[in-house]
Amino acid sequence: MLRLILAVFAVSWLSLQGAMAEPRLALVIGNSNYGQEMGRLANPANDAELMAATLQKLGFEVTRLVDADQKQMKRAIADFGSALLAAGPDAAGLFFYAGHGIQIAGENYLIPLKAEIEKEADAEIEAVSANWVLTQMEFAGNRINIVILDACRNNPMARSMRSASRGLARMDAPKGSFIAYSTAPGEVAADGDGRNSPYTAALAKSMLQPGIAIEETFRNTRVSVLQATGEKQVPWESSSLTGAFFFQAGSAPAAAAAPAPAQPAAQVAAVEPSATTKSLPAGVAAGAVIKDCPTCPELAALAPGRYRMGALDGERGSSDAERPQANIDVGAFAIGKYEVTRGEFAAFVAATGHRASRSCWSERNGSYDFIDGRNWEEPGFSQGDRDPVVCVTAEDAEAYVAWLTEATGKRYRLPSEAEWEYAARAGATGPYHWGSDIDDICTFGNITDAAAIRKFSGWSGVGCDDGKVYTAPVGSYQPNANGLHDVLGNVKEWVADCWNDDLGGIGPTAKARRSGKCSMRVVRGSAWDSPSQIARLAYREGNNAPTAYFNYGFRVARDF
Repeated sequence: MLRLILAVFAVSWLSLQGAMAEPRLALVIGNSNYGQEMGRLANPANDAELMAATLQKLGFEVTRLVDADQKQMKRAIADFGSALLAAGPDAAGLFFYAGHGIQIAGENYLIPLKAEIEKEADAEIEAVSANWVLTQMEFAGNRINIVILDACRNNPMARSMRSASRGLARMDAPKGSFIAYSTAPGEVAADGDGRNSPYTAALAKSMLQPGIAIEETFRNTRVSVLQATGEKQVPWESSSLTGAFFFQAGSAPAAAAAPAPAQPAAQVAAVEPSATTKSLPAGVAAGAVIKDCPTCPELAALAPGRYRMGALDGERGSSDAERPQANIDVGAFAIGKYEVTRGEFAAFVAATGHRASRSCWSERNGSYDFIDGRNWEEPGFSQGDRDPVVCVTAEDAEAYVAWLTEATGKRYRLPSEAEWEYAARAGATGPYHWGSDIDDICTFGNITDAAAIRKFSGWSGVGCDDGKVYTAPVGSYQPNANGLHDVLGNVKEWVADCWNDDLGGIGPTAKARRSGKCSMRVVRGSAWDSPSQIARLAYREGNNAPTAYFNYGFRVARDF
């Protein structure tokens, strides 16, 4: 069985604190028992049951319909639109469909029971247009609309239709929307052998994580689906969101109710290294600035030490991806004082002729997508040579450090994520390297603040104002105790590790993990567009190594 899951989110920005304040309504439909022509689908009814139960836990008032014909589907959808209208402009609406779906001439249709479709023109008469569902919900004028389509990938009637295509078509959503597919449009996705499809099972689990923004919900879902399908199915998203939405408000359980960490927080600052830990070379002091060539990045020398990696139980905004905590021994190494700049990357391109990614996830006219022609030189906003380079892939970053190695005779590389966190913490044990108040971020980093909120109506963020909407020149903010700038804010940073779902098995040394999902790389830090919940030292995410984003960059490391 091959299936497609498409999620369309029309979402206005909400703060985390207000995420559950709005009325929440959902319509869930699962069609399994088709006739002999199309056969019976095993999972749609189960998927609808799982999604309905999940949404009820999230505060949605749910209507569930199973094995519906066209009249029943259209009546339920129309009634749902009316209910959204009656609930008022603050209502959140969610529509979920599991069952057969087809694409004809670029139009997506949901297939009811008893549909008799022998030629393309019959679809308009016998099926339900996915665009019509969106229209019913948009008409209500509410702030949040979520449409999730879990539809069979193989067109059961394709052989008799010249315009029928494999999979479902990409649907363009209006401004303020988020579109997520279980795999790329026009591709196929495995239905799985269990009770639920891999995507629905993963999505339902991710939705229940408290304090997780919608982008991270789908990032976690993507990682789970990749693992469940042996990397054959890669979920894909297109977004025109302008703010944050959280399925589950709140944060992780309070630390007082959680098991105590293996090592008390007061003891996790860097201490003397173990006997096997590599030391600084003679004549090089901790904090010494190193610059190997005129166009090379400035580095800071770091002494060896031991620290406790990951998030404490109960840390605001944290997730299981940041646990369990682990004691890590780190040898001496050097790391970039700043994120690699646009000027430094330009020197590499000029010297090597390297062709960096020519497509980048960025914004155009309020919509977010991979845009051809957007790249490190044209990311979609103005930058100078001292701004951090963006729209570079992990592969571009690896090519850059390989060039530095060849040019200088020194061993440059990307830091491991354990080294990155050690360097970023600089002895700190909490969420931030400066203390406990996120509102101090404008002194130390560039995330979503009052400047960004003025530019992007509806965004939520910290109340301070650094005057920067997009990236800022490196060194614009105060460094941490290791002399490193922008470890929180400006751009997120590619590191050397393959993606793993959590920190289980990491250590005891700071060596990069080269097992796991190696088509994906770990990304650390936060960026100019990050909400405060992820502007934390323990935050980690994963993304596909060959993809570029307008909020991703990197910093280098070097061995002694």
